[in-house]
Amino acid sequence: MPLLSEKRDVQDALINHLIAIGWEYLTPDEALNLRGGNLREPFLLTIAKEKLIALNKGVVTVANVDYVLKRLKSVRPNLEGNEEFLHHLRGHKTVYSEKEKRERNLMLIDLDNPKNNHYSFAQNTNNIKGFPFEDRDRREPDIVLFINGFPIGIIENKSPTLEEAEAEAFEQVQQLYTDRIPELLKFIQFFATCNGLKLHYGATWNPDIKALYRWKAKNGHRLENLAKTLLNPEQVLRILRDYLIFFRTDDQTQKFILRPHQMRTVEYIVQRVLENIGKTPTTLLDAPQKSGLIWHTQGSGKTLTMIIAAHKLRRAESLQNPTILMVVDRRELESQMVQNLEAFGFPNIKKAESREELRQLLASDYRGLIVTLIHKFAGIEKDLNPRSNIILLIDEAHRSQEGELATYMRAALPNAFYFGFTGTPIDRGKIGKGTFETFGKHDPQGYLDKYGIDESIEDGTTVPLYYTLTPSELRLDKTTLENEFFKVVEEAGVASIEELNKILEKAEKLKAVLKAPDRVNNIAKHIAEHYRQYVEPLGFKAFVVAVDREACALYKEALNKHLPDEYSRVVYTPGHKDNELLRRYHISEDEEQRIRRAFRTEELPKILIVTEKLLTGYDAPVLYCMYLDKPLKDYTLLQAIARVNRPYPTKKSGLIVDYIGIFENLQRALAFDSKDIARGLIDLERLKERFAELMAQAKKMLEPLDLERVEGRTERIVEHFFDVERRNSYLRLFKEIQEAYDILSPDPFLRDYIEDYKLLIQVYQVIYNFYNPEAEKKRVRRDILKKTDALIREHVELTSLVDTLPIYEINRDIASLIHADRLSDRVKLANLHRSIVLHIEKHQHTQPYLVSIAERVEAIIQALHQRQKSVEAALEEMTRLAEAIASSEQEQKTLGLGREDFTVFWVLRNHDIAEAQLKCQAVRKILDQYKEWPYNEQVERALRLALYKQLGSSVSNINALHAAVNSLLKTQRLMLT
Repeated sequence: MPLLSEKRDVQDALINHLIAIGWEYLTPDEALNLRGGNLREPFLLTIAKEKLIALNKGVVTVANVDYVLKRLKSVRPNLEGNEEFLHHLRGHKTVYSEKEKRERNLMLIDLDNPKNNHYSFAQNTNNIKGFPFEDRDRREPDIVLFINGFPIGIIENKSPTLEEAEAEAFEQVQQLYTDRIPELLKFIQFFATCNGLKLHYGATWNPDIKALYRWKAKNGHRLENLAKTLLNPEQVLRILRDYLIFFRTDDQTQKFILRPHQMRTVEYIVQRVLENIGKTPTTLLDAPQKSGLIWHTQGSGKTLTMIIAAHKLRRAESLQNPTILMVVDRRELESQMVQNLEAFGFPNIKKAESREELRQLLASDYRGLIVTLIHKFAGIEKDLNPRSNIILLIDEAHRSQEGELATYMRAALPNAFYFGFTGTPIDRGKIGKGTFETFGKHDPQGYLDKYGIDESIEDGTTVPLYYTLTPSELRLDKTTLENEFFKVVEEAGVASIEELNKILEKAEKLKAVLKAPDRVNNIAKHIAEHYRQYVEPLGFKAFVVAVDREACALYKEALNKHLPDEYSRVVYTPGHKDNELLRRYHISEDEEQRIRRAFRTEELPKILIVTEKLLTGYDAPVLYCMYLDKPLKDYTLLQAIARVNRPYPTKKSGLIVDYIGIFENLQRALAFDSKDIARGLIDLERLKERFAELMAQAKKMLEPLDLERVEGRTERIVEHFFDVERRNSYLRLFKEIQEAYDILSPDPFLRDYIEDYKLLIQVYQVIYNFYNPEAEKKRVRRDILKKTDALIREHVELTSLVDTLPIYEINRDIASLIHADRLSDRVKLANLHRSIVLHIEKHQHTQPYLVSIAERVEAIIQALHQRQKSVEAALEEMTRLAEAIASSEQEQKTLGLGREDFTVFWVLRNHDIAEAQLKCQAVRKILDQYKEWPYNEQVERALRLALYKQLGSSVSNINALHAAVNSLLKTQRLMLT
């Protein structure tokens, strides 16, 4: 039975799917010919010229097509150049028409008529070099996608057995390719990663791995379905036209691509509008569908979905220049929406500053986008604008959509489309059947699209939340909570934080209990201790949520007794009748903005004390813990706690510490789609149970190693985890245990597990050090979380086990030493691999030629993993390489060559260049002639050309020539550093 492999099970399968959906496969010879035989050429010139002339008749001609291509290639090799090329792809750029004596739009691809384009791709494998690219050095992306001869996407494939395959591919594209072949990457707009099981995708020039998304297909999760939906030519055109975004905030440009649920929702909204615009019903059952509910969980990017939907609707020709209204229900959200639209670069934005201005905009038949508060519809006249090409996108649609404001709005715009966006729809409101009936009556399930908490966590869009109840003496008593809060809120049908605050204002007994001085002081002490022990060591921040503004001020005073003053800040709306205590913590709008920005970073403050502000619409991914001392329920509770569910580096979850007792009865607190939130909100006690189960699994996995017997433990670990699948299983298990440990530590619960956990750390370090020596330091820093790292630093013995297997000294006797070693061949190979890699890392700056050995070492290991070599054969080859390294110093002395000359000689000989020693001097002269090449791309091109001419007659094929030149320049760069 054939084993799984990257080529057969990933690359070949993907190629078959690409061909099936209309992409033409280019052989290496075809691709090279289309590039004019130039490996520095990014375009398929023959195709590009033909399509430019065909799509721009009379504008691009045989006479000026080379000039057009030259101008396209002149975009800068950076993020700004990448954006400029996207504008070219979208037809936003012009070219001068000599015939008409004016600028005309230039079309590179036909976005509206997919059949007018030419789709092709080239592949690179160990044996096939379909599209190698020469820039700062030579790189070979696995698959390069072209439309009309222009490179627009790349696909990186990884073995199905590789742990964290998508992360490795992501780093390869976003770091290696962007740095080494920017002259190609400046054109590439998106990339995909595939391991045969999953397909991920992302926008190029975005180094944040959180911007790498898993593609999901409606018709199944097999690779065929995934590939044929994401990479279908029509879908690729939609991505290029609509779903790639350059966003400007704080004088910085960032590039994004929409997630699957965002693309899906945009398509649904546009489709519903286009299918129902101007539709005249013939029967009651045939009524136009002019509304829809978009139920996307908190933190899933609703605002960006709204912006892209609006942008696409504005550009739809059949809608005849429509009016789009974005409706919010809070001034804070109104300002944020305008800022987001401006950051996106949305044209023709109007913010309705008053009721009168909104009335004038609608009455004057304004065509463009309007941002408004729903409150500005109050009292507006009926049938103010009867047009049907008015579309309203309503944020937080579970609020204010059943009262009189919504009635005024709908009466003023009787034929408009209404789409509600919410993360917390209401099943039944005060007046009718809630959000589902208001917006979702056309859809059987009550919504046009849903993206739930479970799905969001699975995708990494949000992180799960754990909650824990504080000791009963700190919590509100059940009777007061029931009588003063639950009953009153349930009778009132509260749907917003503002409505809830009005109820709490009247709950004098409840507030008196919550703000009792002894209680506030005890809770402040508990918060300070908890933050210091559980949250601060993780590098995260926290909210304290108090019942009202006075409680915020009281908590600030109390916290200052236990934490430095600069640790915490109070954020609430000031009032002109405030007493001295409340005025003490008034801040200006500018200061509030500064605090908001600083809190999102590593700067102080570390804790914000709030009651209403920042509980909706404020995103700070570094926020990890919410200390909850305000009664909240249902939608207000979900919205508030969603502040801590945003992903952040090393943040695997969020934490709610409950001082009220809300979570003592979760069904009462959240009488709302409990199945949907089950995975997103978890009792911390369940995590302790899970930790115990995982530790038991780990103990069973390590039983065969007999680690109680100290002698030879490292050898047994290396031998046992030589199998890649077994090794990856342990690493996955350790990762989950470590994440739970970081959340729970320093809970006394861990006391009985701490010694066993230390042993797991040691086993983990042995595995990484011996099987990933080239990434030893970087990978351990990335994979070890903060509290585990602190444990390692505190206990010296946690590193001792790693060092018990000695490194082979690379000398001329190494073959005899390895042969005499009584270890198994597997352990010998792992140790020799580690020894060579560490030797090269230590000596590569004084012996730069060693980097070519490193490449061959990794090729042996790769072949071993793919079962293409036996352990015995790999050990023999690796030993010969070690002998070559050991003899290099003596060989250099024998030949009488200096460091620079010997480096050139070694590289030439290793690449089978005939008469290497003789060619060495000629190559050195060329290198001396072009000394500025590392700092000047034009000089580097001239240097490469000179080297090709000098060495071309001494190699068997062009690929060998390119490899030799690349190795030469790589070693030269190393000597410079």
